[in-house]
Amino acid sequence: MKYKRMKMKNTDLLSAGSKVYEKKRRMKKETVESIEFDFDKRQEFLTGFHKRKLERKQKAREKFKERERQEKIKFRAETKADRQRQVDTRMAEMEAVLKGGQSDDDDDDENETVFTDGEEENGNTNKGPKVKEFKSAKAMTTVTVIEDLDLDED
Repeated sequence: MKYKRMKMKNTDLLSAGSKVYEKKRRMKKETVESIEFDFDKRQEFLTGFHKRKLERKQKAREKFKERERQEKIKFRAETKADRQRQVDTRMAEMEAVLKGGQSDDDDDDENETVFTDGEEENGNTNKGPKVKEFKSAKAMTTVTVIEDLDLDED
């Protein structure tokens, strides 16, 4: 590969120095002619390193405390929501037990319901008390329900 050397024009060669001088003139125009010091600001800057460092530390502490406070609030909200879910599931289980259904717990699988006094599970045709017995391996519970109790038998 051969490189061709380009020849500069004579005018470019002669005017190259003027470009350099023009650049130097521009730099002279942009320079600041005088500087005035504010000695109070200078003193504040030179002696304020420790003060500014303490301010940064204080801001970091405040930021950390705020983040910690937000985490506590979030944790409380999650705990409250978890407790509410537990209460809702317990209430649903209790309603199911009260309606005669069985809950999802493994302990209730061994319970048996025995109807006495000739009752049917669908309902009672006579208006007498309903007696239900719940038997488990640990205990036996008898529940008597009186629906139409008429206290005015004068």
